Amino acid sequence: MGLDPKISKLARSLTGFNGATSITVGTIDLDVHSPLVVCLQIFMVIDEVSSYNGILGRPWFSKIVAITSALHQKIRYPIPGGGIGQINSDQAMARRCTAQGLKKSKQL
Repeated sequence: MGLDPKISKLARSLTGFNGATSITVGTIDLDVHSPLVVCLQIFMVIDEVSSYNGILGRPWFSKIVAITSALHQKIRYPIPGGGIGQINSDQAMARRCTAQGLKKSKQL
């Protein structure tokens, strides 16, 4: 992605969803764009194959004051100036990502 110069080198231990441990390359601050909201977020960078481009969690939800619904698979958040923004899941894509991640973990 050409972001290597922007990565702050810092090795940390990171445990994945499958219980495997990885060592981070460092961290990087990137703007996350959701419809009508831009929020700076810190990402940990790893040098491994993954079905994820990035994982956003509670710190990001808190920054944009989001409400999540696993049942409805949506995220809703207030938009500056009034209104509600919404991000919908893509179940077909989620299934493909999960299958790809399982396939890669079996190869390891």
